[in-house]
Amino acid sequence: MHFSHTFKITLILFSILNLYAGCHEKEKEPVKPSYMTQVTVLPEELSENSGMIWYQGLIWTITDSGSEPFIYVVDTAGNIIRHIRLDGVENTDWEEIAQDESFIYVGDFGNNEGARTDLRIYKISKSNLADTMVTPEVIQFAFADQTDFTPNAYNTRFDCEAMISRGDSLFLFTKNWTGAKTRIYSLPAVEGNYQAYPGGELNVGGQVTASVYSATDKRLYLLGYMDYIPFVWVCNDFFPGENYEGLMMQFLFPEKIGMQTEGIVLTDKGELLVSCEQSLYSPAILKVTLGDQP
Repeated sequence: MHFSHTFKITLILFSILNLYAGCHEKEKEPVKPSYMTQVTVLPEELSENSGMIWYQGLIWTITDSGSEPFIYVVDTAGNIIRHIRLDGVENTDWEEIAQDESFIYVGDFGNNEGARTDLRIYKISKSNLADTMVTPEVIQFAFADQTDFTPNAYNTRFDCEAMISRGDSLFLFTKNWTGAKTRIYSLPAVEGNYQAYPGGELNVGGQVTASVYSATDKRLYLLGYMDYIPFVWVCNDFFPGENYEGLMMQFLFPEKIGMQTEGIVLTDKGELLVSCEQSLYSPAILKVTLGDQP
């Protein structure tokens, strides 16, 4: 999801005024000092990158609305190693990519107007990833609690840009334009047509754009922005499918105001990487340090 240059500037100026007005007085957790350090600039072909995973020591990413139906394999220097085309599908608004031990999932569920009735997730076997073209299984779904599909741009709670896979289920984290909470939905990670049912909310105070889950640490990371300032939320002791009552910690990056962060991964070394698309910043991969020191 991206904005026009003029719209971005307007939003940023408005955000700065909000900051001086003390708009963060009700934050759930104290803001922790944190840092983003650029690793590499991405090529123009990935200027609309949207979501990524870490697999086989490489970054696997996608691009959003109207782009080619490709999965891009990228090294940490920003070089595109190869393309994998998803055969027989279109990129309506691809917004997230997730994985488990055997499959990769591509979420075509960007829904800025809240009007889509063709939400899909494409499921690709990792055993087929050596090919340059793969035919995915299709998981179709609708939000079980949505009854109104009247277009209402940037004023819907049924937009979505974040997804994780755990066990036999997929978990979606909505990009809620109408409030401060992201709603968690679940559906089977199996080809078919389903209703995605809500299962709790997280008070993130902004819009969520990506997610990654560490099953080893039982830790969920949510990427997004608040007043167009990027954030990372860390949810400890998070068990997908269960009511969450653990500790949430928020890390803000005010020095990156206007950066459109889109993807988040954990590397094999436990490093946290995020991507940004073309905005006030060039498309890039950045390393995130969470804590008091850079």
